Amino acid sequence: ALFILLLGTVLATPGCVPREFPDGVVCVCNSTHCDDIEPLEGFIAPGTAVVYRTSLQGARMDKSSVKQTPKPSGVFTAELDASTVFQEILGFGGAFTDSTGINLNSLRKQTQDLLMQQYFGPSGAEYTLGRVPIASTDFALRQYSYDEVDGDFNLTNFSLQPDDFQYKIPYIKQALDLQKNNGGLRLFAAPWSAPGWMKENDEMKGGAKLRGPEGGEYYVTWANYFVKFFEAYLAEGIPFWGVSPQNEPMTGANSDWLWQTMFFDAPMERNFVKNNLSPALKSSAATKDMIIMGLDDQRWYLPSWADVLLEDKDAYDLIAGIAVHWYEDPVFPVSALTHTHEKHPDKFILSTEACQGWADRQGRGPSIGNYTRGEDYSHSIIEDLNNWVAGWMDWNMALNTQGGYTWAMNFVDSPIIVETNMGEFLKQPMYYMMAHFSKFLKPGSHVVKLTLPASIPKHVEAVGAVMVDGRRYISVQNRSDDEAVTISFHEKGVDSVYTTVSVPARSIATIIWAKY
Repeated sequence: ALFILLLGTVLATPGCVPREFPDGVVCVCNSTHCDDIEPLEGFIAPGTAVVYRTSLQGARMDKSSVKQTPKPSGVFTAELDASTVFQEILGFGGAFTDSTGINLNSLRKQTQDLLMQQYFGPSGAEYTLGRVPIASTDFALRQYSYDEVDGDFNLTNFSLQPDDFQYKIPYIKQALDLQKNNGGLRLFAAPWSAPGWMKENDEMKGGAKLRGPEGGEYYVTWANYFVKFFEAYLAEGIPFWGVSPQNEPMTGANSDWLWQTMFFDAPMERNFVKNNLSPALKSSAATKDMIIMGLDDQRWYLPSWADVLLEDKDAYDLIAGIAVHWYEDPVFPVSALTHTHEKHPDKFILSTEACQGWADRQGRGPSIGNYTRGEDYSHSIIEDLNNWVAGWMDWNMALNTQGGYTWAMNFVDSPIIVETNMGEFLKQPMYYMMAHFSKFLKPGSHVVKLTLPASIPKHVEAVGAVMVDGRRYISVQNRSDDEAVTISFHEKGVDSVYTTVSVPARSIATIIWAKY
């Protein structure tokens, strides 16, 4: 379908039902139709490469093939070195927030299923990681915990809430089922706050510490609360791979924080993991093999936060990796990630939360169809992968047109927007940008060395990898407003075979070929 966007003519992706908004174009899905991502076939013929494209001009994971040739002249050349291997990929995914479930519930069952398939099914983005909040966050209808009885140190009154059974558990189980024959889905959890009676400020909202001395009865009870949560979810058929002790712990230093949070600094987190959380997890069959991630906050705390955790021998043995968020990344050097890896090379780094529309300077809430917001996602993913990050997580997987539901009125954007009144959902550029990575870089893939020529324009960025099955992978993005670039890629040691692609302005291309 041809349609007009801004000043240009745009060719919509096959299968996409386009709808234009002031900020851009989305693909519309309903109970009877949604554009699928054409699968990567199990066999790629020798002498060819497969290319997927997304662009401002309207391509949305459009698949094509290109012939490989001898070295061309007059174009940039880049080398993929599969023998220089960097970090192993853990995966890509999003969070099972209450708001995601509430918006899914607003759709007919057939449309719910289509939306879930877009994230977890073989015709979609094929997410392999899921983040689950422990109790409520700002993206819920209310503040709730699993034990509101003051002084219940034995957690006798611990129980999951109706919110879990209505908004989280059904969709987590559906996602697990969709991925069960495609490599599986690894889940990890994090709390935003302990129940109010455990905190110094008597409420979940607002920054404060747990009551009492470190390691005291409140800390012991809080660690046991984690175990109760995981045991309750396992009883519903949902196992977990990992946990972080606290979402954005440094926001807990602000007593006026507008939604659920709780304070830990790095020494407190180290001590809690060593003395309380890890022993509690190891005491239960449901949690004894669970991995622990530290930080779960902005990268500006690196490498110092990781140093505090990992320079302690006991904590080093208990903490598998460092979790980071993307907020304010543009104002803090990405080199902090590489420095952290260099100091602690045996520990992974995982980006566990990102969203657009969170800051007033961006414009709060959804900007429907905004290509730049998607481009920012792929830029961050490429930058992170090139600096030792092992995977990348979005925040809410589905929000409404206002950017909720959020009891705290903290409206943001999401790759999929649900039009509740129309019974449909809108796939934004952010969704397709995520799919360029999540669909192909499954757990066990590895980032490898990719060398771009020094003369290539600065607005061109790329990352190289070897997929689990050995196929070669490159994603290259051109953020120029008006300058196309043509690049010919070859593999080190295979100098007679080049894959040449044109990457138009404001576009991304993913190129895949078989091992030679």
